[in-house]
Amino acid sequence: MDMEEKIDDMYWPDDDEPDFYGELKECAWNILHENPGIDMDEWIDLLMRQYPAEIVDAIGSHPAEAYASLSEMWNDEYTDSDTGECNTFRGWAKRFSSYGAIDRYDKAAEQEAILRYLQAQHYKKQ
Repeated sequence: MDMEEKIDDMYWPDDDEPDFYGELKECAWNILHENPGIDMDEWIDLLMRQYPAEIVDAIGSHPAEAYASLSEMWNDEYTDSDTGECNTFRGWAKRFSSYGAIDRYDKAAEQEAILRYLQAQHYKKQ
């Protein structure tokens, strides 16, 4: 085993490779959630400025290739881990068209989390 393999085993034991593309998708969703009403070009620009390391890890460092990959990613699906709701990034952008829309989404997600908690407590008592 060479030094690189030893380091890999230390950080990612049992071949649990990091999911760089999954991390990038989470960052991409966060951009839409924090910036209502943005279009694809603004989304890509913000991603490239705020998450350059994640882009390099997931896609690579060539700017034109990264832009092309992010353009394709606009139509990829992402599932919000808090709600389980799935949509394309294009769809999330439409969903998060205003601060009011984001606020309503967040309040509904909070209510769903409370409901799941109460249901879990109820099943524990049975």
